[in-house]
Amino acid sequence: MAVFFGLPHLPVGGHPAILLDWVARRFHLFGTTFLVTDSWLLLAFGAGIIVTVFFVASTFGRMWCGYLCPQLVYQEFLFRPIEALVEGPPSRRHRLAGAPWGPGKVLRKLLKWSIYAVLALGMAATFFAYFVGWDGVVAALGGGWDAGALALAILGLSAVIFFDFVYFRDQMCTVACPYGRLQNVLTDPDTVIVGYDGGRGEPRGKRTPEEDRARGDCIDCGRCVATCPTGMDIRRGLQMECVGCAQCIDACDDVMTRLGRPRGLIRYTSLRELETGTRRFWRPRLFVYLAIMTVAWGALVWMGASRSPASVEILRNGREAFRMLPTGEVANQLRVRITNQLPVVQVFTVSLVSPEGAVLVVSLSPIVVEPDAVETVNLVARLPVAALPRGKVTGRFVIRSDREFTLERDFVLLGPSR
Repeated sequence: MAVFFGLPHLPVGGHPAILLDWVARRFHLFGTTFLVTDSWLLLAFGAGIIVTVFFVASTFGRMWCGYLCPQLVYQEFLFRPIEALVEGPPSRRHRLAGAPWGPGKVLRKLLKWSIYAVLALGMAATFFAYFVGWDGVVAALGGGWDAGALALAILGLSAVIFFDFVYFRDQMCTVACPYGRLQNVLTDPDTVIVGYDGGRGEPRGKRTPEEDRARGDCIDCGRCVATCPTGMDIRRGLQMECVGCAQCIDACDDVMTRLGRPRGLIRYTSLRELETGTRRFWRPRLFVYLAIMTVAWGALVWMGASRSPASVEILRNGREAFRMLPTGEVANQLRVRITNQLPVVQVFTVSLVSPEGAVLVVSLSPIVVEPDAVETVNLVARLPVAALPRGKVTGRFVIRSDREFTLERDFVLLGPSR
């Protein structure tokens, strides 16, 4: 929660730590600006995320759901504590829910819902701050016709968050979220799960000293069910509703400690360990995932480290492939698009070094490009007809900047066929 609310306020390199500016098509991540021309980086990042999810899910089960998913984190560590503070412990909340509407019930519900509404608005505003910055969010919420759509979007997301944490809650994990169903595909007998040791716990029930060997360690207190965010009974085996939060482990261990019995009746285990008593962690699929992860994240690091200070595109300009000049020369109308990928101003020059006799006319020289900006300049390449023996020739352009950047780029120049 601290990371989510803090990153839009943390300045790094003149921008928030994370600012995904879709309108300007610039993405500022911890002081580095990425542009739409960095699509290969995005592809490597996406591949790394997907394979990492597969690796984590097949190895550690629903570790994401239990420890990092915003739905469960905010529900268990923010909204439910507020509910307990306003309405009391679970037993009192159940009585309040079944009681007729009166001044006391109305006051408690309005207080809880008011706090929820403020939190929902803060969460929605923070979410949009990742895309428009806090200045844009403040301007939208402060009014103004130009910010009307953004203000409506923030209020709409606030309403969705409010509905989620007031009513929908656990159904987000059991009904709407696809990750639980994906987990069923990725789980194997050696995946780490939260499991109940039926061999030790059954038959369950309270026992007297005379029945010491007649019953298992489970006294059927129901605390594992009461503490589960989704209300499932872990003793019935692995189920899609289990989000791996391990709250049932804590509750059961507490009971076992009080009874003087070994902890771990409910614990992190695997299906193989529950059935055979042996656990196997390393298996072929993990090595495959690790190999792919290494390639994906390694490619991302390599491309990020070798990222050029500038990106250059040479494009044909106009509807004519070429134009014959009164001097008998052939003219190719082009344009060069230069993207400055450094956080400082760069000054560029463009020259045409081949074929011999070619002359380049640049509409603007030198070309000054602001930090993280794109500049497009028109070019005209003039060359004698003799330089195009078959109606075309490869021209070599050299682009230099004052930041020790040099790039040679070949481009086909056209002329009349002879």
